[in-house]
This record gives sequence, structure tokens and C-alpha cells, in this order.
Amino acid sequence: MANYRYVPPDEFTPESRMNWIHLGRVTKWIQEEEGVVDKFTLFLEGDLKVYIYFLSHAMFRVRFNPDPKAPYVKTRSPATEVERIEASDIKVKEQGGFLKIGTDKIEIHVNLKKYALSVYRGGQLIHGDPSDYNLVYVKRDDGGEATAQFKIAPTNAQYFGFGEKAGATLDKRRVPKQHFYGQYAGENEKIGAAMTFFNYDNFGYTAPDLTPDGEVQGPFNPNSPLYQSSPFFIEHNPEPTGAFAGPSYANGILIDNTSQTFVNFRQGDQYYFGALHGELDYYFFAGKHVAEVLNEFTQLTGRTQSKPKYVFGYHQGGYGPNYNTKWKLLEVALKYRQWKIPIDGLHVDVDLQDNYRTFTHSKKKFPDPKEMFDALHDWGYKCSTNITPIVSCNTDENGEYSPYKALDTGKASGIFVMNTREDGSGTHDEYIGNVNYGRGHLTWGHYPDLGRLDAQKWWGEQYRDLLDWGVDFVWQDMTTPAMKASVHQPDCPLLSFPMDIMISDNEETRYSKVSTHHDKKPFAKIRCLYNYNLCKATYQGLQRLRPTKRHFIIARGGFVGVHRYAGLWTGDSTSNWEFIQMNIPLVLGIGLSAQPVSGSDIGGFCAAWQGQIVDSEMLARWTIMGAFLPWFRNHYDNYYKPYQEPYRYEEPVPTICRKYIELRYKLIQYIYDAMYENTQTGKPICRPLLMDEYKPGEFYNDARADDPHEWGYNGYTANRLDDQFFLGKDMMVAPIVNPGQTSRAVYLPAGGQWYRFTDDKYPLEDPVNGGVEFDFYAPWDDPDKDNCAIYIREGAIIPKREVEQYIGELYRHGKVNPITFSIYPGRDSSYKLYLDDDGVSNKAETAGEYRLTEISHQGIAGGQRIRIKRLHDKFKPRETYYYLGMPGTICPTSVKAAGKTLPKKTGNTDEEAAKALVDSIDTPGSFYYNNSLNTAFIKIFDTMNDITVDVVF
Repeated sequence: MANYRYVPPDEFTPESRMNWIHLGRVTKWIQEEEGVVDKFTLFLEGDLKVYIYFLSHAMFRVRFNPDPKAPYVKTRSPATEVERIEASDIKVKEQGGFLKIGTDKIEIHVNLKKYALSVYRGGQLIHGDPSDYNLVYVKRDDGGEATAQFKIAPTNAQYFGFGEKAGATLDKRRVPKQHFYGQYAGENEKIGAAMTFFNYDNFGYTAPDLTPDGEVQGPFNPNSPLYQSSPFFIEHNPEPTGAFAGPSYANGILIDNTSQTFVNFRQGDQYYFGALHGELDYYFFAGKHVAEVLNEFTQLTGRTQSKPKYVFGYHQGGYGPNYNTKWKLLEVALKYRQWKIPIDGLHVDVDLQDNYRTFTHSKKKFPDPKEMFDALHDWGYKCSTNITPIVSCNTDENGEYSPYKALDTGKASGIFVMNTREDGSGTHDEYIGNVNYGRGHLTWGHYPDLGRLDAQKWWGEQYRDLLDWGVDFVWQDMTTPAMKASVHQPDCPLLSFPMDIMISDNEETRYSKVSTHHDKKPFAKIRCLYNYNLCKATYQGLQRLRPTKRHFIIARGGFVGVHRYAGLWTGDSTSNWEFIQMNIPLVLGIGLSAQPVSGSDIGGFCAAWQGQIVDSEMLARWTIMGAFLPWFRNHYDNYYKPYQEPYRYEEPVPTICRKYIELRYKLIQYIYDAMYENTQTGKPICRPLLMDEYKPGEFYNDARADDPHEWGYNGYTANRLDDQFFLGKDMMVAPIVNPGQTSRAVYLPAGGQWYRFTDDKYPLEDPVNGGVEFDFYAPWDDPDKDNCAIYIREGAIIPKREVEQYIGELYRHGKVNPITFSIYPGRDSSYKLYLDDDGVSNKAETAGEYRLTEISHQGIAGGQRIRIKRLHDKFKPRETYYYLGMPGTICPTSVKAAGKTLPKKTGNTDEEAAKALVDSIDTPGSFYYNNSLNTAFIKIFDTMNDITVDVVF
């Protein structure tokens, strides 16, 4: 009987070389085609094989199984969407003891005397195995094999991505030692992370016995597993030296294995990754920069579909008395509207259910859910409810075993996981697990075997009633699946299925949608697959039930590829400053792993102590920061905290929170456009400073805590990459993330000038040169001051709309909300604007009903030329005009559009002139100059596919 267990990172030790076997000589090799892919088979001593597949000019895959009899079939993978990206013109030669395989972009060298692999681009080494010890394996006590792959870690290389990993640093090779061993350990010393990928219900990020021996748990330690696993990372080398000397480069590695995997950066000038079970299967992506690697990675794993626009609004949820009846929920909804704090999303927890029977409603607490959701829709809300993968065995709220469709049909169809173990033992009936939602609110129940296609279809059908009631999107929780105890396993040590229980691997082949026979495997070997299949089954079920709509799932957990089906919220965060400090690098790392929509619960979900009221400064700072992150939801455990909604606080909290939530709504179009860009290129909505232009080395300071390039809090430090970021391409955001701090150091990337964001409330200030650092005053409690540093890249084009209390409010009342494009002084640039009907229907995807417009500007003699050109034009917006704002200018002497001189609107005050512009019906447009803001505003009627506006000063 296999004794499967969780292995802490310090117990997975290929670096010890004890009993680990290295691959030897390559005795022969052959080249062949496997479908549309060029495949190389390397035959090694001991009847072992290594396979190399070319998927594009810059991408290849390596597979190795220590079992000489391994069939190397095209097993199903959730990570990949396609078999290859593009055909490659392969050139092969054997020279000097090496097999050299080249494409137009890269060349692989395989050492035939003793297996080792290196990658070159233009003659420059960009990736390599150590020559003496690299691809290794070991026999486990249970008879299986573990595998590991060592790689060279170049001197200046940094490592980013890794999906949902804790830690206050984006680079996981250089983490303050204090984050692992406490604030008194190794002051100013940095060491590498030793991470594992093992989906786990890590409440408060403090689960014991998961990190390496002697390390502390908590939000700063990336070595503890969390809810989601994305074993993908990017190596970025801004200043290659030594054997790697040459231009800067980036590359990526995806470890395609759904058992427990590892990535370890504690090997000095080497690192390794490995898998506890199954074959070592990894993909390599070569690029000149990070964005190029992401483009390749998301071509392989699939691009995200556009989200409903309301996803990017503000959301509120709570578990407990403030939300557990119809009237309490409606009270929260009404209060937000009364306080005029914009909000779109309202989340109903498992309180909606009839005694925690999933897919039901309580007739006592929520007697008519359709009536309730209709009322909330009338107020502009879009609603989700919490759906966990358990199908309850509970009685109903009256203590009776009344009919329960999900349970009854699931049993009748044989859908549920059976209690059958790998060695044939077990009770061989439906497995019964336990979910504890907190405060003794629990249920026993069964779990669908979601590796089966029929189970996935059955699961998707269960949402029919919820959609009929008016639920708009799904909150997918407890996805591991999370358990506290079981009839069959009372202690439930790893908070999920027993590791040896047999569940179905997916029935689909890797690249075919045709169903084939599914395999049963012990849960230990496919643990990270369950919540991926859960989100997939939910998403595809929603598609079948509402085929004309876009769908959204906000999930807690998943695996690489789940971005195609769901966004990610980062689990049960605690209300303390450490969770604020790790929020930015956490979201950035997730974004660099192909997931564009993620975020933590604003204010924290868990209480730091019973009865905690999140203090005003903490909630304000968290809300200010969250306003610029993709997923923006205030959510808390109301059984342990009395409240967390901004309107329940004394001033200035409501005003400060309203101010930044309103700014979020002004920028919805900008965020929506960044989402569209993600669907085309894989670039995240929120981006690290190194994403686009940079000066080599400018973000990579291994300085001390008192260095001005770094901030410090209780001995913890981070560099410039960790607490500043871009929203979209051109908006740089630098929140304050430390308590009691009223100012912070802000760094502006080199290579251009930057403008302080004024939100058209005061004139544009003189630009600041990039490549400098300065102190920025941003108190949390003064609404008349900037409470967060925001800077705009010179030449940027930023679209804004007027504030609404919810997205589409003005449309509902028969009004329009025209866009103002703020065109900043400086270098020539362009911007792509994406418009569709309502952000909810899928006509853009299914019928091409959208408009894509490029707005560009360039300097001309004495002024600026602005061009607005439609690139795709199968949608007509409600607005018949738009505005061009030109801050930091003098009054134009002439404005021409389509060759016609535009009239200037005037008045006794700026307000009168602005009203004259708004009321103007002159075509193709008109303009006015705001003397208070030093800004020219131009109104253009949207009647031409391609129009040029010349502004002369």
C-alpha cells in the first residue's frame, strides 16, 4: 500500500544526491513527426528516454519518465490549449559531441556524452543545465519515482510568476531571510525561496507543518502552499554576465504536473524544479523580454475571454449576521446607495442555502430569491452566491430529509467519488466528507468525480435554478475540495480527500475534445486537478444554460489554465498590515502566470482576534490600493468582525473610500481596455515596473533596509518592484502599505518624463524626469490631498468617463456617458479603445459586434495632430460624441477636425464655457479652453471612421 503524504520542501532534496540517479550517455537519437509537432527521441543508458518537442520557433517541451516502460501517451493536461503554436523550420546537426537543433530564433545543444541541455539565441547562452548533475530521479519508498531538473541560475537573473504564492517580494530568488525565520534572523540578508505547489486550504496562511523545518508561517513566507498552483515562472536577466554575457533576455518554464511539485532557489548559482509523482514534463519559452514570454505562454495555455464589465466595479460580501437574511442583505445594498459609494457586486454566502444544501435556498431566510435578486437588479447590483463542491447529506432546515435534487440525481447517476483506495480497500460506497464554514456551521456530503465528462455536465446543470432566480455569476469556494473531517478519515490531516482515494483523471486527451476512457488515479497524483475541473465544469455549464452571455467565476484555487474559466481571489487573508504589504507582489505574480483577474479581500477576511474592528487607517489604505487592482471586493467574516463596510465608519473613512472607488469608476474604460489587451497578448491588467521599457538594472537593488530604494516595516524590506506597479501601460501607482506612514519614496522609471495625476481637479504640474526617486506626501485621512501617488507616462492617452453608482446606470436612465481622452504632453503614442454593447452579452466574441479604435497623437509644427481611426467597426456606441482633453497646454489658436476649423466656445467662467461645449451641436466639433486647469477640451462628433484633429497653440 502506498503511503502518500505531503512532503515539505526541505524533505524534497535532490541536491543531497543521496540515491538520486543522473541521466547518462545519449546512445542514439531520432527525429520524427508526431502529428504536427517535430519530436526528438533521445535514447539513454538504462533503457531511458527523453523526448523534446518543438512547438514554435521559440518554444519546446521536454518529457522524462524514470520508468523504462512508460508509454509517453498524449495524456490530458489542463494547462495547454493547443498542440503547437507554429511550424518550425528545424535544422539539425551532430557536432563535437553535441546534438544541435535550431530554429529561426533559438538553438538547443544536447550533450551526448552525458545528458545536459543548453539554449542559445544568436550565439548567446540564455538557458542551461549544469553539466555534471541536472535531470535526476530517485526511487520512493512506495515504489514510484520522483524527478528533478537542475538549471543554472545566472548571476543577475530574477525569477517571477509562480501564481498564488505568499511573500512581500516579487522576485523569489532574493527574499529577505526574515520572511522565513522572523525579524531577528539575518538582518538585510536575502535568500531564495524553496516553494511547493500543492493546493491546500491554508486559512490565514498560517497552517502548521507545511514550511521547511524552523521557518515561520504567514503571508511573507512563499514556501507554504496555498489554494492555487501555477508552477510557471519567468527568468529575467537584465544584465547578463559571464557565460551568459550579451543583451538582456527573458525566458519561461512551465512544469506540467498536477501532483505535488517543487521549485527551489536555495542552490546558489543553480536552482531546481521537480515532481513527487509522475513524469517530469516541462515547457521552455524564449523571449527578449517578459511581455514576449507571456505572449508565447498564453498562446499555449489559451487566452482569457473578456469578462463582464461589472467584474471591474466595486464588490461587497460578508459571511455572517449582516448578510444572512434577505432583509439584512437588502439593507447593505440600500446603505451603499444612500451613501453614494459606487458598487456593482453583492455576494451572498452559503447563508442563502437550506441548511448548507448546495444549489438550494432557505425558505426561512431567503423565501423568494427571485424577488430579492430582481430588487437588487433594479438597484444596479449584480449578484453571486457561494458554491462549494460538496453535495450535502444534511436534513433541510426543518430537520427533514426532504427531496434534494442535486443529491438525488447525483446518487442515481453514480456521479460521486467512491471510497475506494488504490490498494483495493475502502468501503466502496460514496465517500462522505465534511466542510466546516466556521462557527460550527458545517455539512457532511458527497463530492462529484469531476474528472468524468458526465460528472462535469451534471455539475453544470445544477446551476439552472440559481440562474432562474437571478444569480449573475458564481463565487466558487472550498475548491481543493476543502474538508475538515470525514467519516472515513476523522482527522483529515491534509484537509481534503485521502491521498490514496481513487478519483478520475480527465477523460479528454490533450488536444482532442473527443471523449475517451478516463483513468482512476490516487488523489495524490492529481491533487491540483480537482479545482481546475470544478471551475471548468461550472463555466461550461453556465455557457450551456446562458449561451448568449459572458460568464464569470471568482474562485479560490485552481491550476495553470484555470484562467480560461475563472478569476482568482487569494483566499482567507487576515486583517493585518502584512497582508496589505504582500497584496501587490501577490497580484503581480499571479498576473505574470496568465491570470489577469485576481485580488485579496479588501480589509481582510479573517479577524486577527475575536471582535476585531479593522482600524480606519488600515481599511482606507487597503481600499485605496485595491481601487487599482483587478479584483476589488471588500469581504469579511462577520462572525468575528462586527463590520467592514466603509459607510459604517466615522469620517473620513467613507469619504476617502468613496473618493477612490469613484476614481475606479472613472477609469473603468481604461481597465476594460487593459482586459481586452490581455485577451490579445497575455499582458496582465496590473503589471510590474519591468513589463515594458526599463533601464537595465534599475529595479533590482539588493540594498539594505535603510537604502532609499527600499522601504522597511518591522525589519521587512522590499525593492521597487514590490510596492509600485502599472495599471495598464501608462499609469504608475505607488500606494502606502505601512501603518502610520504619511509619505513614501516613489521611483519613476527611466527613459522619459512623468506627470502627477490630477484627475482634472487642478492644473497639470511640471513633468518629473524618470530615473529619479523622491518623497511623496500622501496622508490617508485628508480627502483634499492625494492619498496615493499616481503618475502618468508622458504622451499617454487615458480614457475616463463620469462617475456612476454602478456600471450602466446612466444608460438605464436614458442618458449617455461620453469618454474624455486625456492626451498628456510629450512623446508620440497611441492607445486602443475597446467598446461593446453592455459588457455582459457575448456578441463581441460570437458575432464580432465590437468596435476597436486607435487614438494616436504626434507632434506637428506648433502643436499636435490627433488621429482617431476605427480598426474594427461592428458596434455603434450610444454616445454620438467624445472629448479630447489636452492638459498642460495654453489656449489653442486653431483647432481643425477633418480639415474644418472648429469654433471656440466661451463664457464668463470656465463652467459657462464648459456648458457651451457640452450643449454644442457644431459638427464635426468645437472646443473650449479651461483657464483654471490649463486644459483644452475638444468635442468631436463620432461620425467618421477615420478623423484627424490638428491643434495649434
